Amino acid sequence: MLELRQLRYFLAVAEELHFGRAAARLGMAQPPLSQQIRKLEETLGVALFWRSKRHVELSEAGRVLQAEARRVLAQAEQAALAAQRAGRGEAGNLRIGYTSTCAFTPVVLDVLRRYQEAHAGVVLGLVEMPTAEQLRALLDGRIDAAFIRSPMSDPERHYDVLTLLQEPLVVALPASHRHAAATAIALADLRAEPFILFPRAVGAGLFNDIIAACRAAGFDPNIVQEAPQFTSIIGLVSAGLGLSLVPEGLQQLRLDAVVYRPLMGTPLIAPVALVARRRTPSAAVSALLRTARALAGQPHR
Repeated sequence: MLELRQLRYFLAVAEELHFGRAAARLGMAQPPLSQQIRKLEETLGVALFWRSKRHVELSEAGRVLQAEARRVLAQAEQAALAAQRAGRGEAGNLRIGYTSTCAFTPVVLDVLRRYQEAHAGVVLGLVEMPTAEQLRALLDGRIDAAFIRSPMSDPERHYDVLTLLQEPLVVALPASHRHAAATAIALADLRAEPFILFPRAVGAGLFNDIIAACRAAGFDPNIVQEAPQFTSIIGLVSAGLGLSLVPEGLQQLRLDAVVYRPLMGTPLIAPVALVARRRTPSAAVSALLRTARALAGQPHR
């Protein structure tokens, strides 16, 4: 079995063609170096050098090994550098889940942009999925981190949760709606309106918060349509099929037939959080969390 150390010894002699100079270059005595070269020749079963008292010359086998040894040692060095970069979170792959509305949240986009600028060697793989599916995917290792919307129950058990934003919900309604001219809308004024919401399975925490807020305002929402993505919900609102409560960041989806109005009173909040597995994360995940904490104004841990 060849050792990288033996190849380094061999290359020093092959390049110097002098055992004394090669030993000095390697910082070792000449006799141990000569012993290592003889051992290498015995392992390979060929002579690598033709030796005389005054002259050292590479054999044909030695010239072939010289080219291959340079290639192998260069690859070994690259492998070591790649491992070191991965250990520092500067290389590798990072699989990140996100919910549909997080794609429109400035702080999420800022985290991804800042992270990629500082860690260009890391390949980001982004996949959209519902919150519940993201949490399962985190635990079984299909993704490394997740941007979620819904509040989590008992998150300390399996996850590290970093809240990035407490984003208020706004009313998305057709531009022709009777409340469209209002500067703000009370939730109680929507009791008779048709609602378009996402299915509970997509984001149970936020869905439950919306239902609870409506009930606190004195009514159960009349859900006439469901859509799994907020972009689809806005499309249905633009078609005049109803109104919805959506995160403030979705106002970036500007359609002539849709207007957005804030809610009166205590805001209804859709939190945005970055979640990772509680067990020791990779260096790349740790770097992502540091980037997110810096942008969220939270202390490093």
